[in-house]
Amino acid sequence: MDNETWNEFCSEVTKIYNNLQFNSEGDVASYIPQLAKVNPNFLGISIFSIDGRVFNIGDTKENFCIQSCSKTLTYAVALRDNGIEAVNNHIGREPSGARFNAFIFDEDNKPFNPLINSGAIMAASLIKNNDTEDKRFEYIVDIWKSIVGKKNVGFDNPVYLSEKRSANRNHALAHLMMENNIFPEDTEINTTLEFYFQLCSITMNSESLAKYAAMLANGGTTVDTKVKIFDPKIVRDLLCIMYTSGMYDYSGRWSFDIGLPAKSGVSGAIFAVIPNIGGVCVYSPKLDSMGNSVRGVEFFKQLTKTYNIHIFDTLISGLNEKKSITKSSEFESDTIFTLCKKNSYNSLKDILYKINCDVDKGDYDNRRPLHIAVDDESYLSAFALLEHGADYNVKDRWEQTFLNLMKSKKDIKLSACFLLYYKLLFIKHYAFNKLKSKIDCHDFINTL
Repeated sequence: MDNETWNEFCSEVTKIYNNLQFNSEGDVASYIPQLAKVNPNFLGISIFSIDGRVFNIGDTKENFCIQSCSKTLTYAVALRDNGIEAVNNHIGREPSGARFNAFIFDEDNKPFNPLINSGAIMAASLIKNNDTEDKRFEYIVDIWKSIVGKKNVGFDNPVYLSEKRSANRNHALAHLMMENNIFPEDTEINTTLEFYFQLCSITMNSESLAKYAAMLANGGTTVDTKVKIFDPKIVRDLLCIMYTSGMYDYSGRWSFDIGLPAKSGVSGAIFAVIPNIGGVCVYSPKLDSMGNSVRGVEFFKQLTKTYNIHIFDTLISGLNEKKSITKSSEFESDTIFTLCKKNSYNSLKDILYKINCDVDKGDYDNRRPLHIAVDDESYLSAFALLEHGADYNVKDRWEQTFLNLMKSKKDIKLSACFLLYYKLLFIKHYAFNKLKSKIDCHDFINTL
């Protein structure tokens, strides 16, 4: 986003922050004794954009245990190390409709999803299962450090020990899953649980979690160091789970009202991913009855009332009452995507010549305007894009190109569109060479 939009956005965040100072609702988590000792008045908000801009206000340097926010990385690493099919054999992908630590499983006796306790314990069991305890923990910590920085990741041993002492329910969940024969072979329950408790006891501040969210918003590549941590397919799968199941029992209402992939933790953190924009983290320890930060939830409610960051704000035309935080070139790209669905040759041609816009720029799924035109059978739009130099070999997130789609659909009109484009390209090339050779104009015209 440009400087003016960024500054306006930060001003709005500051205004919401100031209003939240007067909100004293909720209570700190008490079921883990050490968490009950935290200052309940902490409030920090961090924004980290995919173009490297950072905004902090409040207690953003205060370290806290990330608790359930760790479950997102654990699942992503399990996917990266084992593949989606192997992970799906052990963990479901459905909202549970029950408390995060409930004794409830799906029809295959698997945890419903990786963001509830049973699913996170299962995900932990899938990571370096044959390595020693120290190597497994170091493996995850090193991944965190590669994302948010070596000096920004810590560990709270008192919380870890406190969580171990109050973990009867998690032990019961693990034994039930062992009884259901869902764990990988040779899983050692106590070792797995201790690994899970360690991951929840990792510490960082709100800026670091926002930076992690920005990496996810950037398709799995770190914003500052440009290191690819996860394949975009893994990020997509993770964000789907976060969107449907990331906010405990409030997940359905969160996706309806706020519409962002997010995860909360009982330490009081909520981080959210704004695809192609960046990451946001709010830290405020007082929780509501569902275990989410009261002021964190309220912050995102206020933000989505002002800005069109709800996922469906960007997909539905006519929702113009909110401010946009996308820069003008992104607005122009959105206009091109919209016109590609309308099969309007002249309108699309006009805007392509008026603006200097990358016609091969992808959306969050790396689908280009050509992909959209093919899916919507907008043949005239596809022809206009080809004329403007769109790359028909570029792949979307599912490895599909324009040519692949054309072949798989066996669409005669689409094939005719492509052949006509190539015929015109040949005629232009032929004409250009003839003009260069200084032939007689009448002979040249007759050849055409």
